[in-house]
Amino acid sequence: MRSTTILAALCAATALTLTACGTDGTGPHKDAPAKGSAPAKETKSAPGIEALTGPQIINRALKTTKSAASLTIDMDAIIDGAPMKYHMSSNNKGECTGRMTVDGGTVRLIKTGHTAYMKYDAAFWRSQGGKDGEAAAKLIGDRWTKADASGADAKDLTAMCDSDQLLAGFSAADNAARKGGPATVDGRPAITVTESEGDETYTAYIATEGKPYLLKLVTKGGKEPGTLRLGDFDRPVGAKAPTGDIVDLDTLGG
Repeated sequence: MRSTTILAALCAATALTLTACGTDGTGPHKDAPAKGSAPAKETKSAPGIEALTGPQIINRALKTTKSAASLTIDMDAIIDGAPMKYHMSSNNKGECTGRMTVDGGTVRLIKTGHTAYMKYDAAFWRSQGGKDGEAAAKLIGDRWTKADASGADAKDLTAMCDSDQLLAGFSAADNAARKGGPATVDGRPAITVTESEGDETYTAYIATEGKPYLLKLVTKGGKEPGTLRLGDFDRPVGAKAPTGDIVDLDTLGG
């Protein structure tokens, strides 16, 4: 991604991975915290966050969000010219559960331990096209599949299962964020902070009650508009292996 602003956080490395842009013009950052664990009582946010400057607000929000042991991310955006929807709960232990819809097809994902479980709908198989898609649809149908989480069949998807990796692109830095007015996100009081680059505008919504988490990011204009929502901070992910007839992709055909 070419963006250099701190709020340019809606970019994707591939059609099946979610990443965030670098925030200081140097590209993606490697440092980030995590998600997952029991619900935690929120403490009051640092006094007077609304009185801080735009850059101070966004930097504090990024630091707080990255400290979460788990969270849920919802994305609805245009990525590489195609609509993508994404819902994933994950933690810093590499566990996750959720789904992604791209090219009209939906993939459900559960990762627990060293195993990834994936379930593909009929639209996904059709999107693959050709004989391979038809063959997979007949062989697997709507059954769950499983594979080594680090193997070729799962590694792209499981890259989204570690909250530390998902938040790695959110890094505090010098920025020109402009403080906006009060707002609400799902009934939660917030304050907005905005930045622009070219024909793209990025607006962040930061909680003003409890910890100053980053609650929402909205990108307007440009080629990849979309909305990213964050929530369920420090709540259990609840990733459990599915039961029933499961296709083992690591042994299939072997």
